[in-house]
Amino acid sequence: MDRNTITGLLLMMALLFGYQWYIAPSEEDIAAWEAQQEAEAASQDSLAQAQLDAQRLQMANMEAIQGGASLEEGSEEALALSAELAKRYGVFGSAVAGRDRDVVLENDRVRVVFNTRGGMPVEATLTDGYTKYGSDDPVSLWARDLSDMNVSWDVAGIGRVGFNDLHFRPVSQASSQLVMEATMGNGMAIRLVHNLEGYQVKTDVSFTGVENATASNRTFTWYAVGERNEKGLKWERQHSAVYYLELGEERDYLSDGTEDEEVLEEGVSWLSFKQNYFSALVSSPQPFAPGARIANVLPADDTSYVMGYEAELPYDGQPLHFYFGPNDLAELDATGLEEVGRIIDYGWWIFGWVNRNIILPIYGFIAQYVGNLGLIVLILTLVIKSALFPITWKNFMSSAKMRVLRPELNEINERHAEDAMKRQQETMELYRRTGVNPMAGCLPALLQMPILYAMFRFFPSNIDLRGQSFLWADDLGAFDSVLDLPFSIPFYGAHVSGFTILMAASMLVYMRMTMANQSMPQQPGMPDMKTIQTIMPFTMLFFFNGFASGLSLYYFVANVTSIGQMLTIKRFFINEEKIRAKIEDNKSKAKDRTKPSFMERLQEAAKEAEKKQKEQERKKNEARSNRKKK
Repeated sequence: MDRNTITGLLLMMALLFGYQWYIAPSEEDIAAWEAQQEAEAASQDSLAQAQLDAQRLQMANMEAIQGGASLEEGSEEALALSAELAKRYGVFGSAVAGRDRDVVLENDRVRVVFNTRGGMPVEATLTDGYTKYGSDDPVSLWARDLSDMNVSWDVAGIGRVGFNDLHFRPVSQASSQLVMEATMGNGMAIRLVHNLEGYQVKTDVSFTGVENATASNRTFTWYAVGERNEKGLKWERQHSAVYYLELGEERDYLSDGTEDEEVLEEGVSWLSFKQNYFSALVSSPQPFAPGARIANVLPADDTSYVMGYEAELPYDGQPLHFYFGPNDLAELDATGLEEVGRIIDYGWWIFGWVNRNIILPIYGFIAQYVGNLGLIVLILTLVIKSALFPITWKNFMSSAKMRVLRPELNEINERHAEDAMKRQQETMELYRRTGVNPMAGCLPALLQMPILYAMFRFFPSNIDLRGQSFLWADDLGAFDSVLDLPFSIPFYGAHVSGFTILMAASMLVYMRMTMANQSMPQQPGMPDMKTIQTIMPFTMLFFFNGFASGLSLYYFVANVTSIGQMLTIKRFFINEEKIRAKIEDNKSKAKDRTKPSFMERLQEAAKEAEKKQKEQERKKNEARSNRKKK
């Protein structure tokens, strides 16, 4: 950089600093500016304080009116309040002021509290003996400050207005009926007629003179947070969700125990906030229009509550019928709602049918004569296993026949270890000559599956087990614990279930006895069944530890009964020498048989299929050779 350039830069910097010095304000100017800013701030604070004082005065007047006081008619305060209410609520402003108080309807099943602010239920508590686990507090299905229901609509130039903004004056009250009304003057009113019937509250809603004013985007909103009622939070949460019935569809539900949300494309007949053994349900004789939004909400890191529920339903002014009660099939069916009994998840398809049409009637019959639920589980298990005994007998007979053939089957497997086709052909030939059907034991096992899975659904869904004790279990509807751990084991929990241990041990014994009677030889590539029979019971310890103890009790008794049936059949009913003699007799008769047996037809079909496959391959090879020659 030369001297001239340096000189130019210095002159430019001097001019810049000189300009900054010239335009800088004096100390007097700075003091005057600061004083002006302080004055403007004080003016703004004064205006804000005046607005706040006015708002506080209006709120105080509102609270005074709701508390029973009254402002002098025509007074400045009364006129200001009326103007403010008209500004905020439009034509409905005159129905806002009023004293908030509770009105109660109660019977021997449920106590429902209504509040004049909104006119809808704010509390629903069961009075029929259902209490929270470990407490004498009754089960609450709709709790103040945790639940809310409202009908709201849009008012042009105002915003959203709803029942919760209005004061509903009690007009009349009887033992099971409550009539409430919000009046706006000039014949305009909203009337609510509540009728308490059993666990149901049937509410008729009528709009007089305000039909058009309330017609814009009218919505019924329903929010609730479920309080804990059961012993295990995880189990209770896994059986809680929004259940609903769309028009023309089957009962459906959001995912149990998880965050989920859906907008329904069809109209809704009924909608239920299910919490394990209890439900808060809303329905209407006139279905809700399409477009309902429903959601499960899990309380984040909060073990005080089970599940949050949300529902926003398009509302046309139809009656609202509420059900606050237990998930008892008879009580739910009494509502007359289609498929409402399927809130109780007895299983899908044939499994639910078995529970409702076979297991429930048997259970109900036994319960008429036996009061202890633990004994009912034992008796029901014995009845079911006895009914399945012919199937068990057929399965054991098939296993016995296959066990007699085991040496010959092992010999075939060893002789044709490298030739699967030959091994299969000789095996089929052996079945043909002996008259043994290897599939005879599969059908009986399949017939038992609907019963086995149905029982898996039946006991955890049966509210009768809730709170019932048996042996060391204090609640057959929840897990039992013989030892509470000072720490939690992942996937297991912080307790040891005694019935689960008994169930797993009986399963291990039963599986080992079954393997000892295993009729089929070990095939190459097949999993080691001895390893499986050890792992399965151990897995059940983790899987069932948090399940309802009534279910573990059932499987334990079922396993013990199966073991007893197996020993009885093997000792008194199955003579392997006679079975062997019969098989040998079948072998000798096979030479003289003129009509092919089922196994022979099956074998011929296999040979025919093999022959056709070889013929197709031969034709393909010939065609390929001809193309190469050309």
